[in-house]
Amino acid sequence: MISTFVVACGGKKNIHISMESSKFLNLDDSGAPLPVIVRVYQLKNKENMEKADFLSLWKSDKDILGEDLLDRSEVTLLPESTIELNVESGKDAGYLAVMVMFRKPQGGSWRQIIPLKESRVHSVKISVHERSLKIINVK
Repeated sequence: MISTFVVACGGKKNIHISMESSKFLNLDDSGAPLPVIVRVYQLKNKENMEKADFLSLWKSDKDILGEDLLDRSEVTLLPESTIELNVESGKDAGYLAVMVMFRKPQGGSWRQIIPLKESRVHSVKISVHERSLKIINVK
């Protein structure tokens, strides 16, 4: 299944995000795969995102990120599926952050942060397996 979403936040730079999941995504206690919620953030700065723990960010992301939060979008990623997002980044966006809501998150593999200002990011490919999020390619 492929889904496509367009998320605009009044900027000039378009970033294409492709997310794919494995059939072993977010397994429950019986071994059945479950969907996950994926949040994509545009941030001025990354420090608050880096400091935040999973549960706090899940429950109170807007409060924790404060003025650094420029935009937030949320999609549901099903096991063995692909989602395509097109995000227009604002001129103040310094970072693109991705957070996946796993049942049992491990370490820091539930979030990734990509710098935007230092590079010309046009596309990001993300892979989500079991309980980990990996950036496969940034162009």
